[in-house]
Amino acid sequence: MALIATRLSTRVESGFAATPGFKTTVHTLRSGHESRNADWAAPLRRYSASYAAFSEAERAELVGCQMACRGQLHDFLFRDWLDFRRSGQSLGNAPAGTTAVQLVRTYGFGAEAYSRAIKRPVAGSVTVYQAGVAKAGTIDTATGLFTPTTAWTTGEPLTADFEFNVRVRFANDFVEFALPDGKRRRGELASDEVLHKQVLVEQDMGFGLFPGHVEPSP
Repeated sequence: MALIATRLSTRVESGFAATPGFKTTVHTLRSGHESRNADWAAPLRRYSASYAAFSEAERAELVGCQMACRGQLHDFLFRDWLDFRRSGQSLGNAPAGTTAVQLVRTYGFGAEAYSRAIKRPVAGSVTVYQAGVAKAGTIDTATGLFTPTTAWTTGEPLTADFEFNVRVRFANDFVEFALPDGKRRRGELASDEVLHKQVLVEQDMGFGLFPGHVEPSP
């Protein structure tokens, strides 16, 4: 198992739609109320696309990628074109010394927020600011950790601008789709003639069990 540090073409990537999924156990109590337990600390993101969205050359690119990856065996880099860039993202307050800080992407709704660790930032796209002033440092593009060249001023607010990719694998070991013989020769494809979709699964979600959060319904 290895990471192939290469992305699909923009046209192929943009044909995929992201579906983040959490895992929640729901128990119905004898009273009819519910208790809900978050089993995962982070969502598992899946990216799916129909072969009908692609040209013959693009389908060949996707098949070539899956062959090179040996199906599910190897991972590769992928960009979600609906969620790949952040500007002014808060990273909290500066720690002491030259402690590394993790890039995150925060999603919010009302008073609730979820912070996603960004582990595949794009080289050359990251700028970290301390109290609004750019801070010199280095970014690890395999972890998303930013290490300043000189010590932080402890307690000052940190923000960041960056772009990021995700590490994914194929969800199965085979490519299977069918076309009528005539359309196969002409490279034509209609959506109702696709037998299978292609699905990618994110590998950078920091997957693990959530420590016992239970939220009963009123």
